[in-house]
Amino acid sequence: MTTYTDQRIINLSSDNAILNNATFLSDVNFTFFGLLKDDNDVETVEISVQNAQIPISFYNINIYTNILIINYNSIDYTLTLTRGNYNSTTLINEIISKLSDQGITDITITISSITGILTFTRAGSLDFTINSTGTINKILGFELNTNYTSISGILTAPFPLNLLGILKLKIASYELQTENYDSSVKGNLNILSTIPIEAGSFGLILYDNIANIQSILKNPTLDGFDLKIYGDDNNLVNFNNIGWNISLLLSITRVKKEKSKTNFKEIISPILQFLNNVKENQQTQDNQQTQENPDTQQPQENQDTQQNQENQFLEDYGDSSLDLLLYNNHVYL
Repeated sequence: MTTYTDQRIINLSSDNAILNNATFLSDVNFTFFGLLKDDNDVETVEISVQNAQIPISFYNINIYTNILIINYNSIDYTLTLTRGNYNSTTLINEIISKLSDQGITDITITISSITGILTFTRAGSLDFTINSTGTINKILGFELNTNYTSISGILTAPFPLNLLGILKLKIASYELQTENYDSSVKGNLNILSTIPIEAGSFGLILYDNIANIQSILKNPTLDGFDLKIYGDDNNLVNFNNIGWNISLLLSITRVKKEKSKTNFKEIISPILQFLNNVKENQQTQDNQQTQENPDTQQPQENQDTQQNQENQFLEDYGDSSLDLLLYNNHVYL
């Protein structure tokens, strides 16, 4: 069995997508008609992300990580930080500013240049608590689901400040069925590709599938699909309305159809033989009827007439018409 690969490039742009999460641009749909059909000659189908141009327009402090909740004088204060890209200095200034907006002016924050750990200090050795329900806690160096209360007005995080943000992107789809796995779900997840982030804030990710990694696609047919872009925190990325481009490659392995080597005479020969047999049977029946009933005479045809008809048929529809009739020698009878 001879096979060949039918490859189809699918160029995608967020500008042409159906947007499911508005300006986030990370949950989209694309509509195509007849992109993949359940043809009899299809053996396997593979899909891959060939290249991508993705802006780093997302922030290290974003909608998922910008809430700090502090209990101060037995009152919970929710601080919503401005979403953006921060370093240690600008983040400390932002938190101090949001505390000041709540009338809290006696807390200072410092960072160790050696360990990268934050220390919160309240004047007068008065205590306060950073509640576990804040979404920025892990970034600040606190464990999740744990309340932290100062001792004599001093609270030092157990771990360093982490402002690295998202380290890779996961290109996924619910409709494109693959056999890839992800530890976040402890099993199969329809991941098409993981793209490392190697540029800085407000830069551009230029990805090329140099290793030519492809995934088996289990869909028998395809008229469109969704595309979702997650960070390594398993949250849909917020691209802040800055568009991206991704190119997919659909590789279809097909069974090659053999060209017919049968000529026109060979095709019509069994047909003419069948017709000749029918006529001979009819002549035999006519002869029997004539012998039984001499008054009834039937017209008779001899073999020369049959051969003349065959020769005339071949002369009228011979090999000169074969290419047109069978279209490049492909026979579909």
